[in-house]
Amino acid sequence: MAFLSNHPWVTGFAVLAAVYIARFVLKFIEHRKKFANLPGPPHSFIFGHLIALGKVTTKLPGRVHPHVYAHYLTKEYDLPPVFFVDTWPIREPMLLIQDPGVAQDIANSGIPKHPGARYFLAPLGGPENMVTAEGAVWKKWRSVFNPGFAISHLMDQIPTIVECSKDYIKILDGHAANSALFRLEEEATKLTIDVIGKVICDHDFKSLVQDNKFVEIMRKQLSWMPDSRSMNPFHVYDPRRPLYWKYYKRQMDDYVGKILDERFSNRSANQTGKIKKKTSIDLALLEYFKQSGQDVDSKMTAMSAEFRRYAIDNLEILLFAGHDTTASTICYCYHLLHKHPDKLQRIRDELDKVFGQGRSATEQLKQSPYLINKCDYTLAVVKEALRLWTPASSVRIGTKDFFVRDPSTGEMLPSEGCLTWAPSISIHRDTRYWGDDAMAFRPERFLPENADKLTPHAFRPFESGPRNCIGQELSMIEMKVVLAMTVREFDVWAAYDELDKLGEDGSLWATEKSQKIGIQECFDDEAWQILLAAAKPREGMPARVKRRTQFSE
Repeated sequence: MAFLSNHPWVTGFAVLAAVYIARFVLKFIEHRKKFANLPGPPHSFIFGHLIALGKVTTKLPGRVHPHVYAHYLTKEYDLPPVFFVDTWPIREPMLLIQDPGVAQDIANSGIPKHPGARYFLAPLGGPENMVTAEGAVWKKWRSVFNPGFAISHLMDQIPTIVECSKDYIKILDGHAANSALFRLEEEATKLTIDVIGKVICDHDFKSLVQDNKFVEIMRKQLSWMPDSRSMNPFHVYDPRRPLYWKYYKRQMDDYVGKILDERFSNRSANQTGKIKKKTSIDLALLEYFKQSGQDVDSKMTAMSAEFRRYAIDNLEILLFAGHDTTASTICYCYHLLHKHPDKLQRIRDELDKVFGQGRSATEQLKQSPYLINKCDYTLAVVKEALRLWTPASSVRIGTKDFFVRDPSTGEMLPSEGCLTWAPSISIHRDTRYWGDDAMAFRPERFLPENADKLTPHAFRPFESGPRNCIGQELSMIEMKVVLAMTVREFDVWAAYDELDKLGEDGSLWATEKSQKIGIQECFDDEAWQILLAAAKPREGMPARVKRRTQFSE
């Protein structure tokens, strides 16, 4: 005591520490009491749900995407369709939603996106992107960009998608001729980047035929994405990350800004400011001028600084989110079809019927784009791949006045302070909505004659409600076209058993030499997803390809 009285600064520090500890203990007790009686897995007063969560995660691959946890927690503990996971103070508590109706209520509620979404996506799409923007800002820019993603406009872009896909076919041909092992996701990414560039702003990234600076920068930016599951503070709070994020984001902004400036100068060079071929960015510019009360037919001599700023961020988020969803799903379509030869034969039979046996879809789709709408089974395959290997889902932050109704009891559950998440992949694999064959690859469930058998709102790969993905129609069209042009000509299959042969190939993917020991399957499949800002097939899906036949035009 004499020591403390002789050192007042020590006394002050001790008092502050005691107050802090007391406040923490009181908050800890209050928090644990709150979640002790709420629906969820077995709860510990000391550890919350960490023990239950740990029991589940130890049965899964170490790098698997966290959006599978809800499914496995439900399976392990027979949980209701709405439940809590209390991991505080390690992580904020989660309110997990596996009921389609409740998920739709949240989608329509207007409660804000979780701040974590902005943290992860701002380095890829800036702070002004439509995915994380809120309120009036989101409404304005969503309405500005909507015309460029109308289905009628996108159908006119099918010839452009076909032309890009021809270069993709050349790449597959090269790998087939060389009997090469390659990362399928990287080749599909090049295709989707080129398609988005041509459709949205008539810019040819040429990533399918040569190295592209923007793609290189974006992949470097992705390599600095933090692992949200990591408990290593040196990884989570790596002081270099913000510097690299800022550096690469500035480079992406410069690249995209030049594309927009070039596109606008082409408009301005015309006497009336009009151009013959309108892209999505042209339609957005016209809508922006219309909403601003300006004459869209007059010559526009300067691009608004506001439009340019928002256009850069949103073009970047479209390039990231659009390529990510589409490229990953194309990979899973090939993977699932190869694993189910009967389904592969059925899609090939349909394409023979639509385009003619021995005839390529290429020229026919360029001349008659609406032929793709006759490919019902092809569309069903895409939807079933999206159901089983969903690329993303929306995360909201609970509020004081927003409660969630537990459909199993009718009880109103609080959302305040919780990461409120309806992981689509868990809803998509729930037998309560998809039947006993929920885990099976069965495209037939999405055929038109079975539409009335689907549970409302249970299929949500692009989310649902007013904040659904603006680019979903473009993604669906592109995937159908790519499959129509390739599944009859090539056999493509995942080759995870040959992963060691890829080695350090300078790609985005780290080798898995350190991951060899342990579980390497999730959902009884080796092609499980990892988190790289969105869900991607692990290791870029190492694959091989074999050409089956040549088609006449």
